[in-house]
Parts: sequence; C-alpha cells; structure tokens
Amino acid sequence: MQMQAVKSSTIEVVGYDKDSRKMRVAFKDRPVQEFCHVPEQLFSDFLKARSKNRFYKRHLQNLFPC
Repeated sequence: MQMQAVKSSTIEVVGYDKDSRKMRVAFKDRPVQEFCHVPEQLFSDFLKARSKNRFYKRHLQNLFPC
C-alpha cells in the first residue's frame, strides 16, 4: 500500500489499496488505524477534505472495521 503525506495537524500519512479496499491512517501522536471495505470515493473525498481530522471523525472513526 502506497502511503502519502497529507496536510493535517493530527494525521501524518494515509494509504489506500484499491484491490482490498483497505485504508490506513497514520497519526502524529497515536497508533496507525486500519479500515476495511472503504469505498474508493470515500478515500478520494478524504484526500480533498479541507480538514482531514474532521473528515476522519465524521466518516471513518469507529466505522469500516477489519
């Protein structure tokens, strides 16, 4: 899975694998979180979000468990 840096005060890098639909979020101050069955469009929307942390809390946190 290719990881890419994002502009965020809390999130360092994110990655997405199209084949497995897995997403990883690496934080600056917490353990990496992994999400399963994430729609590709949701990952795309996450990358475009002005506030990555707000998007994470609203659309990913505690959702898409592996």
